[in-house]
Amino acid sequence: MSLQLELNDKNEILSYLKFGGIEEVRLTEYDGLVPDNFEDDFKPLYFMIKDNTIVENPDYEPTNPEPTGPSDVQLIIMQQAKTIVQMQSVMMQQNKDIAELKGVQE
Repeated sequence: MSLQLELNDKNEILSYLKFGGIEEVRLTEYDGLVPDNFEDDFKPLYFMIKDNTIVENPDYEPTNPEPTGPSDVQLIIMQQAKTIVQMQSVMMQQNKDIAELKGVQE
């Protein structure tokens, strides 16, 4: 398998492409053996090139995982949506009450 690899100065793999290229990104052609778990386990810096072979990076340290819950902005939007639904419910009840009052007065 031929890959295009984006490497840093320590030969750690930042990204890879199977086809094509990306403007303004320096890619290195790699035609060697690719570990079976390369695509499944790929994370930037997890693999590196050592002696012209892709190997797991012994110095790899995982970064903090991305938060799995909603962001602060998403929480604010959800709260606003909840408030809007509550306001709509109040307005519907008020409209119902007004209609009942009009019916009584007539």
